[in-house]
Amino acid sequence: MLKKITTIFSTLVCMVFFVTSAWGVDLQDGSYEITSKVEMPGMPMQMPPVTVTQCLTQQDPVPNQSTAGQHCNIIEVKTEGKTVTWKMECTQQGQKMQGTGKMVYYGDRFEGTINTTMGPQSGNMTITTLVNGKRIGACK
Repeated sequence: MLKKITTIFSTLVCMVFFVTSAWGVDLQDGSYEITSKVEMPGMPMQMPPVTVTQCLTQQDPVPNQSTAGQHCNIIEVKTEGKTVTWKMECTQQGQKMQGTGKMVYYGDRFEGTINTTMGPQSGNMTITTLVNGKRIGACK
């Protein structure tokens, strides 16, 4: 009887681990130092990288680095293995922008890209932002 209970318990633990790892991205909840580097076509000088700190969780793994006067809504988030992809819609100074993002998570760090296309007022320019982050501790 004890052997049967142990076998059932072991099977349940394995099933829970498998289902949890299939649902969650490989990200440790916590405070992350996130560095972004913007690449713009036709830009003669490179913009310096920007570093911010943000709390990320498995329920909310997408870095949000909106600037003053900018508002972005993250939509259509998809998780597949270690990779999270999403679409976003932003407005800045009355101008609408659309974008996509893709991050690959490795437990306590991540890296990826965000591509943002600005509207006709800006010549439909696409801006690529290279992003990487590392966990620096618990969320505050």
